[in-house]
Amino acid sequence: MTRPLSFALTLLALFALTVPAVAQRDAGAKARGDYFFYGHSSHSHLHGASQHTGHYGRYLESTQTVSPHVSSMTHTAIDHHINQTQAHLDALKQGLEADNNQAALEGVATVNKHLGDAREHHDTLQKLSETKPVDAAASKKVVAKLQASLDTALGELEKLLESLHLGKPPARTATSAK
Repeated sequence: MTRPLSFALTLLALFALTVPAVAQRDAGAKARGDYFFYGHSSHSHLHGASQHTGHYGRYLESTQTVSPHVSSMTHTAIDHHINQTQAHLDALKQGLEADNNQAALEGVATVNKHLGDAREHHDTLQKLSETKPVDAAASKKVVAKLQASLDTALGELEKLLESLHLGKPPARTATSAK
């Protein structure tokens, strides 16, 4: 009888010790860790979209004839990065909604507005790429608008990350699409 009782008391003690540890981790560290991951991952993808846009803009400056393969690869990459940025921002937004962090939710909305503008410019650029031959001059103008939207979204996202005390993301490199 003593053995089952001591076993039950040991289990009860272990349970009592682990429940507060789990609650503490979920209450603060989980949110900070999730916010860090989603915030910095969205920044990485947004930066990737910006970099690919800049590469394509410089490519358009350097060529007389736009390669359909280069154009296709560029659009696939930009689309992927915009979609992943949106997915990470949506996950961040869910956590902020659960925490009722209205100021940060406004920051997410601002980033989303500029990300939406970028998506529209990218859609326009994709349509231009479907014409034969691709109108490089018109494409350059759209690339400049796309780059501006992505850069503005990046700036707003960096402000949001700072307001959440998540640290600065790695420094951006110049992406001029001139």
